[in-house]
Amino acid sequence: MTGDAPLEPVALPDLPPEIEVRRRRVAVEDGSLGVVELGAPQAPAWVLAHGVGSSARFMADAFAPPVVGAGWRLVTYDLRGHGSSTRARRVEQHHLDVHVADLSAVVASVCGPVTVVGGVSLGAHAAVRAVGTGVEAELVLACLPAWIGTAPPGRGPHAAMAARITAEGVGPMIEELRTDVALAPWLRSTLLADYPRHDPASLDAALRSLDGAEAPSYEELRGLRFPLVVLGWPDDPGHPLAVARRWAELAPRSSQLTLTIRTLDVAVTRLGAAAVKATGAHRRAGPGS
Repeated sequence: MTGDAPLEPVALPDLPPEIEVRRRRVAVEDGSLGVVELGAPQAPAWVLAHGVGSSARFMADAFAPPVVGAGWRLVTYDLRGHGSSTRARRVEQHHLDVHVADLSAVVASVCGPVTVVGGVSLGAHAAVRAVGTGVEAELVLACLPAWIGTAPPGRGPHAAMAARITAEGVGPMIEELRTDVALAPWLRSTLLADYPRHDPASLDAALRSLDGAEAPSYEELRGLRFPLVVLGWPDDPGHPLAVARRWAELAPRSSQLTLTIRTLDVAVTRLGAAAVKATGAHRRAGPGS
């Protein structure tokens, strides 16, 4: 997607035919978001946001079969600057509070009860801040949180990526992915499916925005009003397992589950299945969990 071409519908993976699909748009400041609902329209909803460079397509791939199979409905969307949503070609358009406002708008657009609000990486950051500023849910799901508070500018893997994007743009990075055998196969195929679908200037700004970006603070995590389920994995410098464990330690009612990156080589639905299992266990444990 380049230039000022019309926005396209939300892209989806091949899903089981029994999963109902409904696409729509939600108006937000300066544009709109491409939203997709998967599952029975009367089922309680999980509203999940993806991370930078990812997409609603990946969220549907990873979460829809297990979430819908467990009797819930999945509501997900392309973040601004991604896929089918309004382009966002300035770094300030990717501030955490902008994504919080967008996630809040999507939650407000959902008909019926919302059981889980959450996301992956930046989506998890936005979910925690959103429930701290008025969004209601029974439980918060945070997959692969990246840090706490403000990331030190110029330090860490996200800052290194931002520096490279500033110097080279996103094109060389996408080409390099095609032969990067160090990446888990599922991750390489996911990035190659998603990155070319995004407006290049918007993806450029989104990736650069991660240098010095915000995440929920220690105070926000300690003051979380709803139970928190955190999923993390080792061997990912951009999403350290120690951060996932610290999020779970700080939140008053929380649980933490560890996967491995290679688990998703078998099937990306293992991420969603783990979230469904952890969420169900946490809810059955009751208010004191």
